[in-house]
Amino acid sequence: MTDDIDALVSDLTDEMSRAYRAYSAAAGLNLSDMMAIGYVRTHPGEATPSAVARHLGMSSGATAIMLNRLEADGYIARGQHPTDRRVTLLTLGPATEEERFRPFSRGLQPLHAVVLGQYSGEELDAVKRFLGDMLAGLRERTDALSTKGGGKD
Repeated sequence: MTDDIDALVSDLTDEMSRAYRAYSAAAGLNLSDMMAIGYVRTHPGEATPSAVARHLGMSSGATAIMLNRLEADGYIARGQHPTDRRVTLLTLGPATEEERFRPFSRGLQPLHAVVLGQYSGEELDAVKRFLGDMLAGLRERTDALSTKGGGKD
């Protein structure tokens, strides 16, 4: 049973990576750019340049170059944190509303609605617990590898 689950998780991970590359290509962006935009989208009020750098495993210099390009192209905007003027917050820019960006903007929500609608509340609770536990474990291992391997920040 666990081998079947491991195989499905592996296949899902691979397919999600493939989808991200396809979304990036459809939007005319490279994968790192798309991942940065995705991070800003999913972390409103928390997305800072240093958080994006950590998320992507990039140096602060490389991240600054990428963010400058994304800002110039209208994909992100920089603003001040409402309570800490030293902190720069990133938000989505107007280019993320363009037609070529729509497949990414809509994301997987329609698919989620169809698939999740087939499960009972109890089943969804088990799926949620499983995914949460997997995510927490993966984050812990990734953080440990980043720290051990001298991950760039």
